[in-house]
Amino acid sequence: ARWYWEFGQFLAAAGAAVMLAAGCASGPDVRADFDPAADFGRFQTFGFVAQAGTDMADARSLTTTMLQNAATREMQARGYVLAENPDLVINFQGRLEERVDIESRPAPSMGPTWGYRGWPGSTWGGTEVTTRRTNVGTLVMDIVDREKRQAVFQGTLQTTVSNEMLRNREQTINTLVTELFAKFPFVAGRSEQVAPGQIKN
Repeated sequence: ARWYWEFGQFLAAAGAAVMLAAGCASGPDVRADFDPAADFGRFQTFGFVAQAGTDMADARSLTTTMLQNAATREMQARGYVLAENPDLVINFQGRLEERVDIESRPAPSMGPTWGYRGWPGSTWGGTEVTTRRTNVGTLVMDIVDREKRQAVFQGTLQTTVSNEMLRNREQTINTLVTELFAKFPFVAGRSEQVAPGQIKN
């Protein structure tokens, strides 16, 4: 599989397909973990890493800007303040890999025939081989304690990709980030976890 660390290439890959497609009823697979030893009550401000995993080699990508805008809305909804010297810094990374599924089965019978010495038999049409190619995208979000230089939260989202993502790029990014933040159970200045319903976007 070819890896695309610039998430914009993830979205623009030729022939790609995507999570918001109507046929994707199960939705993305989102997993998250946080450091139980971290004191989330002391975090009040946030920012972003200088060189995001979704940036181009020498410039900030449009995708990075969209991801950071979406993350800013989510963090501010939780009471965090964007700052130049933040308590927390956020980074995104993305990749795309092609998955190939091959299914082999006997072809339908061509109908009854008469075999050796007149015994009835059947004629098979050989083997049918079906190849299905899908693009699977992964988006990772790290939230890092800037002072200690260690991650306190990581969320990973994996989903099938379709042309719907290409047509609604910014909307899709907003949805992906919202899905990740649904697993982030903290608000500014509070050590205890909060229920998702307590956070008003």
